[in-house]
Amino acid sequence: MRTHQIAVVLCGALVVSACGAGGGGEPAGDSLGPGVETSLGTLEGERVAEDDGVLVFRGVPYAEPPVGNNRWRAPVAKASWEGARPATTFGPACWQRLTPESSIYTRGDLGRDEDCLTLNVWTAAERAAESRPVMVWFHGGGHTGGWGSARIFDGTALANKGVVLVTINYRLGPFGFLAHPALTAESAHDSSGNYGLLDKVAALEWVRDNIAAFGGDPGNVTIFGQSAGSWSVCYLMASPLAAGLFHKAIGHSGGCFRGGRPGLSSAHEAGLAAAAELGVEGDDAEALTALRALDAETVLDSDLGSGAIVDGWFMPRSARAIFEAGEHNDVPVIVGALANEGTTLYANMPERTGPELASVLREQYGDHADALLAAYEPEVEKSTKWAAQAIQADRSFVWEMRAWARAVESSGNDAWLYFFSQAPPVFRIYVPERAAIDMPDGSDGYGAYHSGDLAYAFGNTKLVGIDWTEWDHEISRAMTQYWVNFASTGNPNDEGLATWPRYEAATDEWLEFGADIKTTREVRKDKLDLFDRVNARPAS
Repeated sequence: MRTHQIAVVLCGALVVSACGAGGGGEPAGDSLGPGVETSLGTLEGERVAEDDGVLVFRGVPYAEPPVGNNRWRAPVAKASWEGARPATTFGPACWQRLTPESSIYTRGDLGRDEDCLTLNVWTAAERAAESRPVMVWFHGGGHTGGWGSARIFDGTALANKGVVLVTINYRLGPFGFLAHPALTAESAHDSSGNYGLLDKVAALEWVRDNIAAFGGDPGNVTIFGQSAGSWSVCYLMASPLAAGLFHKAIGHSGGCFRGGRPGLSSAHEAGLAAAAELGVEGDDAEALTALRALDAETVLDSDLGSGAIVDGWFMPRSARAIFEAGEHNDVPVIVGALANEGTTLYANMPERTGPELASVLREQYGDHADALLAAYEPEVEKSTKWAAQAIQADRSFVWEMRAWARAVESSGNDAWLYFFSQAPPVFRIYVPERAAIDMPDGSDGYGAYHSGDLAYAFGNTKLVGIDWTEWDHEISRAMTQYWVNFASTGNPNDEGLATWPRYEAATDEWLEFGADIKTTREVRKDKLDLFDRVNARPAS
């Protein structure tokens, strides 16, 4: 087994928030250049400064600005334009709260705007007719933060490996997820909420209609995302509105199988209550006019929604129920999680006494608490904080990804499951006053923390951060090749890579990215089986 020194420094550049056939016209002539003719008009991109073999198109609008009367409406198709539209500057992030600089997930002083529905395209195709596989990325951030143009998501490396890479912005928090009776009343679908998810459908429709002009194949689209972006991938697999818009899916650390999302009625109640807190009473058009007149800062600071709901349209039933009924968009998947998802996400959990932890678990898990304490006894002996983080992380992430793989396998399609245990360099220079945590195993770092796999998956370990090891770069080379192979053919395997077996519940084989890249079996099986029982309930 290969061993190496774990690097201990990382700069702030790495910090992150935590189709059917069709296509736009090809440009005149055979060669693909910075000027591309889409179905809406001409875009003028540019060649990547460090790699003139790759073209990048930044800040491309895929819908009309969701402002004024378009606030809290399904995205409106972008109108065409005359002449050439510059596409050399990233669009602003969607409205979101700024993350404190003391956070590992700080985004800095991020430019934000309500007019934010843009996407970015990287392509190394020399001709529009090449029909390269397409990958569309959805960033994470809890559906309340993040943006598609973070440097860690630069698409140059993946474009050089043969795909056309698209990243997008989508509405967040109260701008993306308010449900309200007045919004439902004006909807042709008797629904409201989920605008941040409907934005993703609109972006995929733009890809279907235009990506051929960039050398991409609208009939071979892979969606992928991390954390909330991975929740979104899962929801899109469940949604009838996304049928035919993608053909493969990759999920990093986030699924949709525990359920618990509110229905439209309870989301209405929450929306009315939050509106009343802002002084807007009632459920009629007058109330809606008043809400749309609120300035963006006021909306941002409100409780007007922050996550997906079972709205009866985008999501007719819970995602889990849709999968269990075999009514989901039936595509192959790669899904996986990291070994230490909770060290950063749940860093503020307190250290408790043993009896205090037991009391908390009984409150959260009822009759399963004693079994959890027994299963996590080694973690409890090291630290009750470490144990609580591990329990929450395994339930929220590792179990979700195994459940997703099993759902796809049981439907008769192909799933590949991974476990990422490589610890990337930790954050010391960027936040010098915040020392790295002391891991219970005696190491100094965060371990394989939530979102720590992103630079690897984008091939950007040489673009962001510092103190990467050669083994980090090797993992990145392998990971990107698996991802591109999967996007190309539906199978991640190829010569020169460790064999990645298809997932079968009977054998429970995962590919581990760690000190080696190898097949491992039954990752945390007893613990995840326990969460099968914890989460066992009728899907609605």
